[in-house]
Amino acid sequence: MIMAMSSLEFVTMVDRRWAGDVLRMMGELYETDQPGLNVNPEKFPLTIDRLLAEPSRGRIVLPMQDAAPCGYALLIPFWSNEWGGTVLLLDELFVLEEFRGRGIGKAFLALLERERPFEAVVLALEVSPRNTRARALYESMGFSDRHLSMLTRRLPG
Repeated sequence: MIMAMSSLEFVTMVDRRWAGDVLRMMGELYETDQPGLNVNPEKFPLTIDRLLAEPSRGRIVLPMQDAAPCGYALLIPFWSNEWGGTVLLLDELFVLEEFRGRGIGKAFLALLERERPFEAVVLALEVSPRNTRARALYESMGFSDRHLSMLTRRLPG
């Protein structure tokens, strides 16, 4: 998936070239937007390894400004009986602070709607209650609260 917008383009990560940058941004996301979420940064390389080795499980997409990553997104598909097709979970979307407010997130969401990776019929995402700016963007693009709660439980092992 490549889309150009002036000097901005979105590139699917296919090798480890930008892995160090993505790992740093993952760390920043959890330090600033998700503090106290009990996430182990030592596991982040596993995500990169898995998605590069098995692209059917998901993609890492990089917004690139002047040939350098200015953020990252994790796209994870899964089948939903409820929706009758593939739900594309935007598991993480992060834009470096100095690039925020330039329409990168909006352009990326529009790209997903046009290209429908994994033949998605629905886009889903989570947003931190603290991140009112991101929530406003998502709502402006038609996302809404389903008034359901997702419960999670970490499995032992």
